Amino acid sequence: EYHSLSIEIVTIVLMLIGTTNFAVLLLLLRGKWRQAIQVSEVRFLFLLLLIFVPLMALSLSSELGMGFGEGLRHALFNASSALSTSGYATMSYENWPSFAIGLMILLMLIGGGIGSTAGGLKLTRVYLILRMIGLNMKRKLLPQRCVDAPTYVKAQGRTKIDEELCSDTVGFVGCYLLLFVAGALTLTLTAGCGLEKAMFEFASALGTVGLSIGLTGTTTNNATLVVEMVGMILGRLEIFIVLTGAYYGLLEIRKLSKIR
Repeated sequence: EYHSLSIEIVTIVLMLIGTTNFAVLLLLLRGKWRQAIQVSEVRFLFLLLLIFVPLMALSLSSELGMGFGEGLRHALFNASSALSTSGYATMSYENWPSFAIGLMILLMLIGGGIGSTAGGLKLTRVYLILRMIGLNMKRKLLPQRCVDAPTYVKAQGRTKIDEELCSDTVGFVGCYLLLFVAGALTLTLTAGCGLEKAMFEFASALGTVGLSIGLTGTTTNNATLVVEMVGMILGRLEIFIVLTGAYYGLLEIRKLSKIR
């Protein structure tokens, strides 16, 4: 059953459904397929798979000596698992080539839909960051008098990409990536491993994915587990919520200490 193609296909479909925005799923249930397909996040999801899966398949087939068909099968399943933060795997990652591991790290960092239970940065935020980069380059090339009103499509309809949205997105993505870098570097010290393994493991922890390159197990030392637990908590609660809660909690403690 583990090597059953039919089971893998069903699992892939369920993983992609689970990582899709709940509002998009509601559109699909209501039969509004065209409106659901127009959502920017949905298009971005399939664009990522269309780019990453063939690249990963080429890397696996060339480096691990398997046929392209087998490499494509493993790439599709494991890429879907990483992007949806589901945590399923069809093979060990310890012998995977660095290029394929790098792609998996990127997919785990991106994560699933912003209105789903998936972890990661979320598809919409990454999409908006890429749109902002493109718009910034476009503004530098076009005349200053040119007026541009960028928008993107949500399940609720077309939405303007304004300064507040850009500021919130850049702030969260910047904070998430800083935490990822800090956590990965810390793992190299606590686990005594290379940066590649540390990045994979902490990307999995921060996105609450559950995949491992062999660094986490029953013999893992406490310091490494603590670093990963901090990453899982912050990643699951979207960082700012934890920081805001800690800030107001400290304020309340100060107020109580002054009263006493």
